[in-house]
Amino acid sequence: MQIQPEFRAKVSEQYGEFVVEPLARGYGVTLGNPLRRILLSSIPGTAVTSVYIEDVLHEFSTITGVKEDVMQIILNLKELVVKLYNQEPVTLTLRVDKPGKVTAAHFEVPADAKIINPDLHIATLAKGGKLVMEVRVEPGVGYVSSEIHATKDRINSIPVDAVFTPVRRVSYRVENTRVGQKTDLDRLVLRVWTDGSIEPREALDQAVELLRTQLNVFSLSGNGAELEVEKVPVITIPVKEPAPPIQRPELVSLESLELSSRVLHSLQEEGIDSVNALLALSERDLKKVAGVGDKSLEEIKERLASRGLVLKKE
Repeated sequence: MQIQPEFRAKVSEQYGEFVVEPLARGYGVTLGNPLRRILLSSIPGTAVTSVYIEDVLHEFSTITGVKEDVMQIILNLKELVVKLYNQEPVTLTLRVDKPGKVTAAHFEVPADAKIINPDLHIATLAKGGKLVMEVRVEPGVGYVSSEIHATKDRINSIPVDAVFTPVRRVSYRVENTRVGQKTDLDRLVLRVWTDGSIEPREALDQAVELLRTQLNVFSLSGNGAELEVEKVPVITIPVKEPAPPIQRPELVSLESLELSSRVLHSLQEEGIDSVNALLALSERDLKKVAGVGDKSLEEIKERLASRGLVLKKE
C-alpha cells in the first residue's frame, strides 16, 4: 500500500517551518538537501548595486559633518532590504541636512518599491552636516561582483558587490516516524528564514518549481514529444585540463574556509554548511550556536577576512 505524505506549515513574514511525513526511508535527505541548496542559491531577490553620494568620488572618502566614512555607509546600505513589485531597477533618493541619525526611513521611495527595514541605520550627521545620495536597487539572483555594475552606472557612482538572495538561512532535519506497524519512514522538517522581502512559503514554492523544471529534463514525457536517440561512435580527443570554475560565495562549501574540525562540526550541526549561509549571520547569531564561543568566533572572522569577507552587521 502506497502512503500519501502530508504537508504542514507554520509561517510568519520571515520564518517558516515545513513538515512533510511520512516519506519512504532515505527520501528526507533526498528532498531536503536539494531544496536547501536551491533556496540558498537560486531564489530571486533585490540588492543595492551602486551608490552615488554628492561630492564623493570613491569609497575611501570622508564626508564633512558625517560621523561615518563612505565605506561604513556602504556597508550599512548593503543591509537595506527592498521589495520590488514590478521587478525593475529603482533609484532611492536621500537628502538630509539636520543633525541626528539617518535611517532608511529618510529615503524617498517610488510607488513600485517598499523598504522592509526602515529602521536601518545609515549614518549620523553632526551640526552643519549634509548627506545627499542616490541608491540603485536591482533585482537579481545569487552574487554579482561590483565590477559588473561599474560599467553601467552614472559617473561618480560607487559600484557595490551584491548578494541578491532573500533567503538568509535554511536548515533541515530528518526524523523517524511510523504509520501503523511500518516504522522505517522519514519525517522531513525544513526551516527557512528570509529577509522579509519574500515570505518563506513563497520562497519554498519557487524552489520546488525550479527543482521540478530541472528534473523535467530527464523525463521522456516531460515536453510532450518523443525523445530521439542517435547512436554515434565514441571518439577520444586529448584535451587540456580545464581551468577550475569560479565559484560564487553562496555555492562555496564551508570546508573551504579551513576551519578547525570542532568549529566546523558546530556550524554544520546547526545547518550552516556554506559560506553564503555563514555570511547571513551576525556575531550575535553565531554566539547562539552551541559550541561557538569567543575564541571560535575570532577564528571564523579571521578565516572570512582572509577572503575579504565579513559577517552580517548587527
